[in-house]
Amino acid sequence: MGTDVTGIGGTTFGALSSIGSDLSVSVSFNIASELLGAASDEQLSEDELIGLVLGFAVVFSALQSKIAASLARRRLAVVESAKKEASAELDRLRVDVHSKTVSEETRSRAMLELEPERARSHVERAGKEALAKHEDRRSLLAFLHLLVSIAQRISVAISVQLLAASVRAQQPSRLVRTVSLVGLASFFVLVESVTGGA
Repeated sequence: MGTDVTGIGGTTFGALSSIGSDLSVSVSFNIASELLGAASDEQLSEDELIGLVLGFAVVFSALQSKIAASLARRRLAVVESAKKEASAELDRLRVDVHSKTVSEETRSRAMLELEPERARSHVERAGKEALAKHEDRRSLLAFLHLLVSIAQRISVAISVQLLAASVRAQQPSRLVRTVSLVGLASFFVLVESVTGGA
């Protein structure tokens, strides 16, 4: 995942992630077995079943990307809005600097805040604080993204199990089956590594 977590929280998170991965493998194996049984009852071929499940995986992946893009646009809008408000506040200070009605103390404080380095820092800090507040509030869209992500991972795991079952059923040679399964596992691990690092 690319996240460096340490301490008790990190250990707990790592343990839960490991349990989740193990459960995903075992549950997807059982689901794949049930789907193969249902496909046999409905006289649906293994290839058609694999294509159907892979189709769902592709749909979930596309939906996940779309929701993630919407979430990113929301975060960007929140940051830009906060930066605009901070810039407007600096503009008001510039008015105070040139105003003859404000006290000398107010003018001096405004000039101090309007120093280029301070002004940039103020705007950037406003954006970061707004983003932190936004991340603390979990929206319905974020929850939907989580659900779609879970569905996508499950459908991919089931697809892998179905492909493995198909290889075992169609290849008479044990050596060919083993090589095919190793190649299948390597392919999906490679895909996960590439997409996870993106």
